[in-house]
Amino acid sequence: MLKKILCASIAAVMLFGICSCGEKPNSENPGGGTAEIPGETQAEEAKQDQKLLPDVPESDFGGYQFNIYSKGPVFNEWASQDIYAAEENGEPINDAVYKRNRYIEQNYNIEIVDIPSPNGDMPSAIKKAVSAGDDIYDAVVPNMYNQATLAAGGNLTDLKQIPYLDLSKKWWDQKANVDLTINKKLFFTVGDLFIMDNDATWLIIFNKELIKDLALENPYEIVRNGNWTFDKLLDMCKGVSKDLNGDGIMDRNDFYGNVSQGENMTAYYLAAGEKYIQKDSADLPFTAMDTERSLSVVEKIYDLMYDNTVSYNYWDLSDPEPFKITQAMFENNQAVFKITALQLVIRMRNMETNFGIIPMTKYELSQKDYAHYVHPTASALSVPTTNSNLERTGIILEALAAESYYTVRPAYYEISINGKFLRDEESIEMLDIILDTKVFDLAKCFGWSNLGGVLEDMYRPKQRDFISRYESRKDRIETEINKTIEAFEDFE
Repeated sequence: MLKKILCASIAAVMLFGICSCGEKPNSENPGGGTAEIPGETQAEEAKQDQKLLPDVPESDFGGYQFNIYSKGPVFNEWASQDIYAAEENGEPINDAVYKRNRYIEQNYNIEIVDIPSPNGDMPSAIKKAVSAGDDIYDAVVPNMYNQATLAAGGNLTDLKQIPYLDLSKKWWDQKANVDLTINKKLFFTVGDLFIMDNDATWLIIFNKELIKDLALENPYEIVRNGNWTFDKLLDMCKGVSKDLNGDGIMDRNDFYGNVSQGENMTAYYLAAGEKYIQKDSADLPFTAMDTERSLSVVEKIYDLMYDNTVSYNYWDLSDPEPFKITQAMFENNQAVFKITALQLVIRMRNMETNFGIIPMTKYELSQKDYAHYVHPTASALSVPTTNSNLERTGIILEALAAESYYTVRPAYYEISINGKFLRDEESIEMLDIILDTKVFDLAKCFGWSNLGGVLEDMYRPKQRDFISRYESRKDRIETEINKTIEAFEDFE
C-alpha cells in the first residue's frame, strides 16, 4: 500500500510537470529487475487512488491557535518529528509536515502551535491542566504508556465520541483502533499523522554480504516462500558464531548469529501471534499466557535468546549506552542478524556493508499472519477532557490525519527509496509487510503488575520458570486489570 501511495503521489506531481518518475528507475518494483512504469501507467495508478477528502464541513476558525503538546528535544531521537516544522529544509519528513500544516492552516484559518515538553514528564503537565480545568491543550501526544496512565486516571476523552473524527478511515491505524480499546472506548491511537509508531516497530536486519559468505539462504526468498519461522532463524544462527580473537571467551570482540536486546523477548512472543492481553466479546481485557501454545512459544524464545553461541545481547552489558555496542558490532560485520526497532535501522545509514530488512519470524508454518511489536515509547494521539470544543478539534484532527496520508506517509517511504536507510528494493517490499502487520499490546501500555515485563524480566537471570512466575503474579495482574475496567466503565 505504501508503494502505491508513493507512486500516486509522484505521478500527481509529474502531471504538473514538476518532476519525472523516470529519473528513479526501479523505485516502484520491489520484486527487482527493470521497472516498467511509463508515465501513462503512473497517471493511471494516480487516478485509481484519487485523493479522498475528509468528511468534515468547510470551516473558518478565525485564526484559532490549535495547541498540540508534544515530545520535546529531551526525548532525543524519540522526540516528535511529525507535529511541527518551522520551514522547509530539504528533509522529506520535515517538508511534508510543513506543507501539511500550512495546507490545514490555510483551509481552516487556524495556527498550529507546537508546545514541546521541556522535560520527560508529560503526564504531570497534562494532569495539572486537567485538575485545574485549564483548556490549554487541544491535543497531546505523549508515549503510549503515559497515555494509558492518563486514560485510567480520567484525564482523556474517548476518541470515538469526538465529532467528525472518523476512525474507520484509511489514515487511522485500524490495528491500533482494535488493539487499544477497552470496553469499546479508545483514549489513544495512531495513524498517518505520526511516524513514531513506525520507528518503534520491531523487525529483523540482516547483513547481505555475510549471508553470501556463509552460503546461507536468501532471507527475502524465505519470506516470499512462507518459510520464515523461529526454527529457520535459529538454524541460520547456529553454527556460525566464532571466537575471533581466540581467547576462549565469547564477548563483544567475537562473531555471532545475531545481536539482540532484552525487548526481543516480547517481540518474539507477539511475532508468534501470542499476546500478553486477550479481549473477550465485550472488549474487556484478560490474560491467558498459560495455554499450551503460549508455553511452547516461550520455550522457543529461550532457545533464541539465552544461547550465547547464537545471540549476543546488550542487556548483558554494563556500559552507559550498551545499545551502541551491538550496533557497532553489526556495522563491523560481527553478526548476521540484528533484531531491533526500525528507528535503529535509520541510525545505521553510514554502514558500509549492504544490509536488508525482513519481518519478524512466524512461530510455525501454519501461522497465518506476521505480527510486529510496536514499543509503547511511540507517540499516539489523545485529547484531554478539558478540551472545550470537541467539534472543532475533531474537524482539525481528521483533516490533519487525512492530509498526512498524502504527505507524511509517502515522505516516510521516500526516505527509504532515496537510500537514507534502506539499500534495496526488496527491503521496500518487506517494509510494506512489516508496517501492515503492527501489533499493540495493552499490557505494555498499562503495565498491570508488570505483566508486560513478565518475559523480559527473565532475561538477565536466564530463568526458564515462566509458568511459575506467571502464576505467582496472575491474581495481582487480574486485580489490576479489573481496576482499569471499572475505571473505564465509569467514564462517559
